[in-house]
Amino acid sequence: MIEQQVSTPASVESSLEAAPEKSVEDTVLDAARSCILERGVKRTTLAEIARRAKVSRPTVYRRWADTRAVVSSLLTREIAALIPDFDATASGREQIVVAVVQAGDRIRQHPLFVKILRSDSDVLATYILHRLGTSQSLIIDAVARLVEAGQRDSSIRDGDPNTLATLVLLMVQSAVQSAEMVSERVPGGEVVRQMADAVDAYLRPDKA
Repeated sequence: MIEQQVSTPASVESSLEAAPEKSVEDTVLDAARSCILERGVKRTTLAEIARRAKVSRPTVYRRWADTRAVVSSLLTREIAALIPDFDATASGREQIVVAVVQAGDRIRQHPLFVKILRSDSDVLATYILHRLGTSQSLIIDAVARLVEAGQRDSSIRDGDPNTLATLVLLMVQSAVQSAEMVSERVPGGEVVRQMADAVDAYLRPDKA
């Protein structure tokens, strides 16, 4: 019998070589995401996360002390992925307002945040009432840079950029997390649009 060698197209070989290998951290966080969507945060354990990730429990414990630490890393990763790209040709204020609408809609409809808000709202309460999370700090830093750009192009009023950015975060956070609560009176999309108008008015210079 003559063996026939089947060659792999160059384009396929290239795409296979280019595909990055998923890190252990992302594998574990993907497993945690799956657990939380199915069971909620309170019923998710490090043992179950390790089982789904197909790694040993010590592998998980070396990176995270407990389930809450995994959830914190997961929320940071998911929120970072939802932050939109900015249009450098637009004014600083316009970039912030557009980003507020896009990020607000993405977060309020994200399956993970919807699940946690409905079944484990106390997890989010930790970040709302007690401490500033990594993802929130990243957002404040990004918005502060845009505030500085907006002050240079005169689209944003004077004021400390960090203070203005922090208040923008609080406005957006409150609206997004409360959107479902008022959904019978105001649709979620409208809550986000009205919140964007409020952010725009808050940042606008007095002369504008």
